[in-house]
Amino acid sequence: MVDGPLRAELMDSPELPAHEAERALEDIGRTHRVAGHGALLRALLPRLGTGRRLVLDVGTGRGEVSSRLVEVAHRRGAAVRAVGLDRQLRHLLVGRRHGFDQMRVVADARALPFADGSVDWAFSTLFFHHFAAAANRLILDEMRRVARAGAVVADLRRSRLGVWLTRSVLRLLPVGEVARHDGRVSAEQAWGLDEVRGLVDADELVELERRWPFRFSLVLEPGPPGRGQTPPLHGGDRPEDPRPG
Repeated sequence: MVDGPLRAELMDSPELPAHEAERALEDIGRTHRVAGHGALLRALLPRLGTGRRLVLDVGTGRGEVSSRLVEVAHRRGAAVRAVGLDRQLRHLLVGRRHGFDQMRVVADARALPFADGSVDWAFSTLFFHHFAAAANRLILDEMRRVARAGAVVADLRRSRLGVWLTRSVLRLLPVGEVARHDGRVSAEQAWGLDEVRGLVDADELVELERRWPFRFSLVLEPGPPGRGQTPPLHGGDRPEDPRPG
């Protein structure tokens, strides 16, 4: 976690032209397919068990991570359905065009539009580093509130070597300037494990692990009931109407 205001990532700007946003989403997806999914899968898959499960992917982007989770979980005997939530409708629409397997909701992660205990697990991947401590604490509380079993975060772990490698590798990859810029910013704004541990209470912490490469996974207990008023989601619902971000 950096001191002071966070640097903005270009992908977060509503002014970014649609074709550049789609190119950046594809670039980011391609680079993270090598190393971006493993931390989440290793933390969450053993906890899904078998049977029917409903999971919420917070800050889903195009939705490739939840789609991959659904695919692997099915092979292990869990009938998982995923809800992908993002503030930017265009990210979700790109994912739909690519056929990523999830239901889609446009909303703000700091005020999840779901009732308490609406899903089995809530998770985020490479989303945590976009926020400072106060916002992340609110997002974690919301994720814990809506999840019956708990919340999982997989994200970048701060490392000087990781920052150097990110800068070096991005220069060599055939990606656009948006992905290069945002990749550098993400690596520089990653959290240290002690900072993550300091953000959560001991009684809610289940696991905080180093993951390869330069990643961490955080697993939290479900939270107490909160203010949720929205009816619970069910597997057949397809909530794709935009909500204010």
